[in-house]
Amino acid sequence: MSAHRRKLGNYTHFWRLCRLSRWMIEYLKTKNVFVAGGMPSVTYVDRVALDLEKKLRTEIRDGYKVICVTGPTKSGKTVLTRHVLGRDSSALVNGGQVASSEEFWSLLLQDLRLPESETETGSEQASIGIRYLVSAQAKASEGVTQTFNNNNKKTMLEFMRDNDLALVVDDFHYMPTNVQREVIRSLKSEIFEGLVAILIAVPHRAFDAIGVEREMEGRFAHVEIPAWFVSELKEIPQKGFPNLGMQVSSSAVEEFAEESNGSPLLMQRFCSRLCHHYNIEETLSDPKEFNPSSNAVEEIFRDVASQFGFPTFEKLAKGPQSRSKRIDRRQISNEKALDIYQAVLRAIANTGPKEKIHYNDIRDELRKILVDSDVPQKHEVSSALGHMSGIAKDEIQGEPVLEWSDDFLYLTDPFLMFYMRWSQRSSGLG
Repeated sequence: MSAHRRKLGNYTHFWRLCRLSRWMIEYLKTKNVFVAGGMPSVTYVDRVALDLEKKLRTEIRDGYKVICVTGPTKSGKTVLTRHVLGRDSSALVNGGQVASSEEFWSLLLQDLRLPESETETGSEQASIGIRYLVSAQAKASEGVTQTFNNNNKKTMLEFMRDNDLALVVDDFHYMPTNVQREVIRSLKSEIFEGLVAILIAVPHRAFDAIGVEREMEGRFAHVEIPAWFVSELKEIPQKGFPNLGMQVSSSAVEEFAEESNGSPLLMQRFCSRLCHHYNIEETLSDPKEFNPSSNAVEEIFRDVASQFGFPTFEKLAKGPQSRSKRIDRRQISNEKALDIYQAVLRAIANTGPKEKIHYNDIRDELRKILVDSDVPQKHEVSSALGHMSGIAKDEIQGEPVLEWSDDFLYLTDPFLMFYMRWSQRSSGLG
């Protein structure tokens, strides 16, 4: 059968399904179909070929260990964990909001769904523990500072274990090392008794739990989520658009998938923006074909880049506040001179940008951009990257978008990478 006839057959099948099911259409809001940054349902992709759900369920069922779920930023780590556990079977602490041990336990206390009262069917000691938790949670919700010690931490964790609640720590690697150590030590005995504890982190920080507490080495499991393949990303629009009565051209879907940097969140964002481009807010009464032009697709990319990559890039490009004027670095192209932060970011962008970049690669790109006499020394580049790493951790919300460690730069944010690549492609950086 020719490609043309196959295409006609696909469209005929699509319209036949639409006619047959029109009387039973479920009208959905676009924002509930393409969910960028939340928990998708219609467009959830299980990546069945990787058996990720099965692997995580197996480790949870085996128990008696810390489970570390790792993967690139915005690759669906939290979505997978929540999908497997269910929201009512876990308590979540976001490590990005934790600066101290007190904050960790306070956030956990607030996220626990405790009963307003407790029937005293158990021991007096257990009853006292529950009454303490309910009272402490009420105080925490009113902003009253809590004092935590080993006894009430243990009471909290015992409550979770007795009620089959798993502890999920998102962005575990973002917590200070001393807090990581204190938390792991507090969890150790409860994990031995059966508490399920899941830590979510980026790949190169997968073994932080062992690093801060060596005794956990024999009680550790690792579930790694790889970056998404293009074919997997395409399942998102293939699930979502038909639910909105939209038949979108395969070329647009392919381009969205290629530009998503292996991130389902970016793909969700592109699809959502396409719906907004056509002013579609809910399922269409009459299904329709859409073939967006290259200009329309580029407009979507520019819009996503400006809103979800540019602000972060600008903070990094400004660097830390300084009283002294920075040295202007002249470009070989005779374009406007750059300071060291702008020059380093342009060099990073010129690598692709790649997710993991060695100092030598950045140096090579700087030599292609700047005149020889203005190329910064290694200590200057390292200092600039160290400051950027600090800005990423302390001044930008969420998981750090980059990290500089041992002569390697790790780019963890697909939005930032997308912005750097897209701006490089269009008008350039700096």
